[in-house]
Amino acid sequence: MNTRAFAADRDFVASSLDAQGTSFHTVGPQSAKGRPVLVVGDKFREFSTGKAVLTISQLRGLLDIPAGLTLCEPMILIPGQGLGEQDIASVLAQAATTAHRDCLDFSLWHGVPKRAERALSHKHRTENTLISAPRRIDEAFYELDLLVDENCELMGDHQTGQHFQGMLVVEAARQSFLAVTEAFLLPQDGTKYYFVFNSLAAEYKRFMFPIPARLEYRIRERDDSGNNPRFVVDILFHQAGQETAAVICGFTVMPDWRIRKVEQTLAQQAVDRHFSVLLPTPPTEDPIPPAMPAARIGE
Repeated sequence: MNTRAFAADRDFVASSLDAQGTSFHTVGPQSAKGRPVLVVGDKFREFSTGKAVLTISQLRGLLDIPAGLTLCEPMILIPGQGLGEQDIASVLAQAATTAHRDCLDFSLWHGVPKRAERALSHKHRTENTLISAPRRIDEAFYELDLLVDENCELMGDHQTGQHFQGMLVVEAARQSFLAVTEAFLLPQDGTKYYFVFNSLAAEYKRFMFPIPARLEYRIRERDDSGNNPRFVVDILFHQAGQETAAVICGFTVMPDWRIRKVEQTLAQQAVDRHFSVLLPTPPTEDPIPPAMPAARIGE
């Protein structure tokens, strides 16, 4: 084995594991289990080229190698981005029966963070939820994991290059303020709430790649003085030990019934204004009085 390449792979995966809060020393090459290899969704095939990275289809092919053939070396397989719950479940089922299970370490696949529930992310389809369930550190600080399924709505068209598109970061930030607020900051009395954006600012500091990533969520401002709580929050994205993006969101929370009334009024006003601009009413003018008949001679 190329020692220098092995060390580079080890450092790359060590940073990735640190990003998801896992101790590398308990699962990595230093425990003589094998070479660390990251596994990503098939849409990140370009990212996998020339690195210690496999796409999930390549991993499935590896698991199908007949018993009479041996793998070149043991591997520690690390789940990256692009994988859905069904992908993980099917790979683990296949790994349980492969002839090479003794040299493939899937221990990290059993500890993948759970994706946030629909009630927290406000997404109907599981693959469109980009975050884990939030974890409370203190009353103003929370953590979440980035969990991108390559079948999500923002990757449905195509994947260009090796890094995530910026809108994935914005959507993950949006989902994080929904999830944290719903889980920890609102009464759990069955009331349905509506969230209104007041402001949004995103700063991209580095490319984000399909490796594990963590979100730090901090409440900067909170105003509960009125009927509708208002928040300003900082959401920092960390990957491989570096901050990759920072998003500042301002939002207001209202009961669903209240915003529906306001929304209906504003929607009707918008339609009326559009009609008035599109089809302006002709200006009204004073009617011209009828001409007086000419006087006849002799009258």
